[in-house]
Amino acid sequence: MNLETMPPIPDPSAGSSSPARLRDHALRAFRFGIVSGMGLALDLSLFVALLYGGVPPFAANTISSWTALTFVYCASVRRVFRYHGQFIVPLFVIYVLYHLCGTLFVSWGISGLAQAGVAPPLTKVGIIPATFTANYLFMSWLTARRGRWILQMSGLGAPLEEAAE
Repeated sequence: MNLETMPPIPDPSAGSSSPARLRDHALRAFRFGIVSGMGLALDLSLFVALLYGGVPPFAANTISSWTALTFVYCASVRRVFRYHGQFIVPLFVIYVLYHLCGTLFVSWGISGLAQAGVAPPLTKVGIIPATFTANYLFMSWLTARRGRWILQMSGLGAPLEEAAE
């Protein structure tokens, strides 16, 4: 599936009926899943390779996660972090900070569980549902109403007002 030819992801927060919002969320989750799935395959492969190469679990997870996050960012940059061709700096900064904190927290957890005797690959696979859900919710929040970020970046004042329904 070519992500470049996909139509834009609808904004589920836009005023619409409940079934339409559910459908839009399902579509967004599916598309997010495609890009994230490719990143996950890269992440897991590199993580296991680093472990077998003797890299400690904390470092292996940090390296593999940031490699995958960089891939996901590059794969989605046109749809997520650009608005009418303009790069949205605040979105990127928040994205990096969120993933920095998340990667360190997850790496710490994997390392701790590995020291307790749990196989690191099993731990990493076990956290996928939680991290996927958290990342989807975060990206949904981050990318909703991108105009507010453009306005903040331009220094023109307060974020855009929500449209009245």
